[in-house]
Amino acid sequence: MTDRRWSRFARYSLLIGALLAPWSSARAQEDEVTQQLWADYNPRWTWPSGLELYGDVGLRTELGAGGWGRIVARPGVRGPAGPFRLSGGIGSFYTANEGAADRWEIRPFQGISATWPSKRIRLDHYLRVEERLEFEMADWTLDASLRLRYRLQTQIRWGGFRGDVFWRLLAHGEVFLTVTGESGQFDEKFRLGLGIERGFGPKFRARVDLTWQKVGAPFSGAATDDLYIRVRLFHFLR
Repeated sequence: MTDRRWSRFARYSLLIGALLAPWSSARAQEDEVTQQLWADYNPRWTWPSGLELYGDVGLRTELGAGGWGRIVARPGVRGPAGPFRLSGGIGSFYTANEGAADRWEIRPFQGISATWPSKRIRLDHYLRVEERLEFEMADWTLDASLRLRYRLQTQIRWGGFRGDVFWRLLAHGEVFLTVTGESGQFDEKFRLGLGIERGFGPKFRARVDLTWQKVGAPFSGAATDDLYIRVRLFHFLR
């Protein structure tokens, strides 16, 4: 490895270590962790102007007795605006609970993202506003809230035979802030995770993430821990 590549690798290692340091200390203090599995399909359609239609359709489940299962559908659109990218869309989240009423959340969102300070030292920033409308299906009781999310992500990428055949290691952290209203069943506080992604050509990528998150217990506000594996397939239709 050349001196320049070694220097870049060291910088990225420090960034990843800084993102994951709180994870290791929190794990040492907690004994009980909820385990989950997420899987989703992510199609994307991009026009020459840079405008992109994207989304995800997937399933999420809590492993073990007395858990829940969730169906997610979340289409969106994004496009360039100078050095930024603007995005917007709407999500639908149906949660089937064992021993409790099912819940359905409708979630419009708007976001802005940018890469800073540079593509060489890559830090991807994403700020999103979400309007959450969550219904209890037994009697259609509504919990409404407004939430802010900020995600910071970095990556190390190395190529294969072509530019679209590659491996990529990612580290990400995200914080959540409910500004107004009731947060409903899922009240995430923050997340930290690692992911690895493989590009198989111009049409497909696959990614696996291992993420730890701190959440408020349903409707009580008490903090609990989740650890989930997320498997994603990205399909570039155009």
